[in-house]
Amino acid sequence: IPGIFLLALFTTLLVVLLAGLNGFGVYLADLFLSLMVAEAFMAVMASIVPHYIIGIALAAGVYGFFMLCEGFFIIYSDIPPWFIWGYYIAFHTYSFRVFMHNEFDPIDSFDSQQFPTGESVLKFYDMDNVNVGQDLGILVAFMVFFQLLFAWILWAFHTGKR
Repeated sequence: IPGIFLLALFTTLLVVLLAGLNGFGVYLADLFLSLMVAEAFMAVMASIVPHYIIGIALAAGVYGFFMLCEGFFIIYSDIPPWFIWGYYIAFHTYSFRVFMHNEFDPIDSFDSQQFPTGESVLKFYDMDNVNVGQDLGILVAFMVFFQLLFAWILWAFHTGKR
């Protein structure tokens, strides 16, 4: 945890301060929780595959699917009904929603006809009703779930016998 927090802290310092983004604390919390969930997910992947290269390839495919469904490449309202489950199981969704809300909600005006305010950007991406606390809580729940799943897999299948 300390290493991941330091990584999140230094990244947040570089990105938020140098780029002039909004909400240092929310950005840090979201990035830290996203990294913790990703690490827990990769631990689960590592525990269920026979070789690490297979795990990396499988996880890359899953992450690609998650990125497709998070609401950036395909906006929530454009996701087909039979595919919407991908939006909800992708932890990237909740992280992306918090990042978007954190950055665009406080902006009152842009020099743009399509997006005159930050709220109009959020409406375009169907993110005008984001609850930051709830989405960060969902990330915590994903992290705990993956950590418990990893512990169970180790207990049940990796007993030290060869």
